[in-house]
Amino acid sequence: MDLFDLLTPPDRGLFFSKGDPKDPRMGELVVPVTEGGIEAFDVVIVGMPDDRGVRANKGRPGARLAPDAVRRAFYRFTPGFAPSLGELKIADVGNVKVDGLTIEEAHDALRRVVRWVVSCGVIPIVIGGGHDNSYPGLWGLAEGLGLGEGELGVVNVDQHLDVRDLSWGGITSGTPFYRSLEEMPMRAVSPKNFVEYAIQEAHNSPYYYDWLSDRHATVMTFDEIQGRPMETFIKALQIAGRGTRAIAVSVDIDSVRSTDAPGASAVSPNGLSSHELNKVAYLAGRSYKVKYLDIMEISPPLDQDQRTASLGADVIFRFLKGMCERR
Repeated sequence: MDLFDLLTPPDRGLFFSKGDPKDPRMGELVVPVTEGGIEAFDVVIVGMPDDRGVRANKGRPGARLAPDAVRRAFYRFTPGFAPSLGELKIADVGNVKVDGLTIEEAHDALRRVVRWVVSCGVIPIVIGGGHDNSYPGLWGLAEGLGLGEGELGVVNVDQHLDVRDLSWGGITSGTPFYRSLEEMPMRAVSPKNFVEYAIQEAHNSPYYYDWLSDRHATVMTFDEIQGRPMETFIKALQIAGRGTRAIAVSVDIDSVRSTDAPGASAVSPNGLSSHELNKVAYLAGRSYKVKYLDIMEISPPLDQDQRTASLGADVIFRFLKGMCERR
């Protein structure tokens, strides 16, 4: 099966241009790809327009609209100053088709797309969608790289732990990392290389905190990292990278305070600032071991002045700026 059959082509109307060669925009530099190979690219953008997991978790819907909202903001950006994003080869393969699919079938489609991207030697940036979609993303990454037991480290930037099992409500946005730790066929993610970053104590059950602690996972609370985002995130990457072959970074936009990210599936007045999240994204991009990024739970219907979608675009920009420094 042609993997493009699993995808809706990117909307060409999102690829902004000023029409000025002295003022290039990302909409002119990112290549929409609808057929052929992707091996020549450094990064591929994939959208996952599905928020059923959010609704199942009794969250606020709308994240299914985030992929194109984030694209719209990102493609108006310039490539920045040297080293600029113009040094990277970036493709956009569109959105995973989810209409008419069960949530399990939609997850399988995303897994297959990510596996294909990674097997071509390319880094995927997945824009969700509910956070449940991180599980098939990580699974596809592990398959694409041929990872074995304990060879994938993960950093989850989030206010929530998201390690609920499926006995309460089945697949929800609260289950991706339980599934990554307990259900992934190759057992690629070991708790000792799993880091929860910017977790807010008041918004998490002590049961799940203890569940992670008993398995020797690392939980860095928001209180612990406050004022030290670079130092603490470097430590998180070190933990995730110890003895592993690759690291995945997952960003739930609800890790950011509501004044900076009002358009989130869940909001809190506390959290990272947008500036702090940008530092985290830059450090993730700079790390050679980071082979995957996803950005989840931006909800455009709840946004104000496209502020949160623009922040999601900024996360991509900062991650790619970091990648430029790998070269």
